[in-house]
Amino acid sequence: MKNPFCPYTLPLDAPFCNRITELKELEAFALSGSNVVLYSPRRYGKTSLVLRVQRNLAEKHGAITVFADFYGVTSIDDIAARMAKAVFAVTHRNEPLWKIALRTIRSFRVVMKPDAESGVSLSVEPASSGKYGLPLLEETMESLGEFIDQSESLVNIVLDEFQEIVELKESLQVEAAMRTRIQHQKASYFFVGSRRRILLGMFNERQRPFFQSAFNYELPALPEEELAGFVAALFDSNGKKCPREMALKLVRTVSCHPQYVQKLAYLVFEAAEKVVDETTIRDCLMRMLKMEEPFFEMMIQGLSLQQKLILRTVAIEPTTQPMAANYIAKYRLGSAGGVRHSLIQLEDLDLVEKEKTSERWRVVDPIFALYLRLKDVGMLP
Repeated sequence: MKNPFCPYTLPLDAPFCNRITELKELEAFALSGSNVVLYSPRRYGKTSLVLRVQRNLAEKHGAITVFADFYGVTSIDDIAARMAKAVFAVTHRNEPLWKIALRTIRSFRVVMKPDAESGVSLSVEPASSGKYGLPLLEETMESLGEFIDQSESLVNIVLDEFQEIVELKESLQVEAAMRTRIQHQKASYFFVGSRRRILLGMFNERQRPFFQSAFNYELPALPEEELAGFVAALFDSNGKKCPREMALKLVRTVSCHPQYVQKLAYLVFEAAEKVVDETTIRDCLMRMLKMEEPFFEMMIQGLSLQQKLILRTVAIEPTTQPMAANYIAKYRLGSAGGVRHSLIQLEDLDLVEKEKTSERWRVVDPIFALYLRLKDVGMLP
């Protein structure tokens, strides 16, 4: 029996739970030429969602869909190269568009090499114009505008993990250069990201170049009942049984977090003989925690001692008053000012958040929070 669950980025042909409203609305934004800021916590399925939107746009409307990932971007030149490569990558199998791309994207030239897996690998290198830094990015964005105009097609451009550009010391100059050119292009842009405070600040702070240039669009958690039904149906259609109450138990265990539902369900499907039971879910949860441990430890290692202390404390006891004297004294957190400063830094990293309804401070990732709690009491597997 083939496991129907995918623990990583979902392939376009994989089963997809709900998101009907989001698919429809994002497609409508693209068709109207509107720009969107799509945000949610990490691993909520943003990339899988926008790739499906782009597939629909291409298949139904003949759109040109450009996807550039800014995760780990290291320089202005790197931003420009990723933009250029994304255009060449989507056009190299379409001869008319390929010719337009080669003619208009003048700041980079294409390097294509044989590849055992994909047949050919595509990369770019700067053209011999001698430009670098901001002038190179400006030329690339202007070239992109020419490509859009000459293609005479609907164009949708996704910039994934867009907030990563703030890590560059010239980030405001980069934002200004991109905004100046994007506002004149006949294309829709989706600015996607997981560090929500940073990303939303780029588009909602008055002094920033991208101020109010895109619709804010939050990707919420999936509804519990629908998600449980989706899980139960996939078990049933692939030869195993997950009773409704067990499906609810599974999705609640990971707080309906989309990727953790896929990961836990994947492990449970492998472990269950015929029918899922509570013991199997619990054992697989412990196994998943062990598998996630290296990732969680890498997240922790990059923090200061004070940040680690605040993160651990909020995981153990979420609170509406983290600066309260009794809370600080109970966990020996130091000064209220130090707590406030660490919370802001952790929020920028999207590790903690203040809930909208309860106003409690909590750890964003529910499994990371569980990991921290179990580690604190020595109960990790």
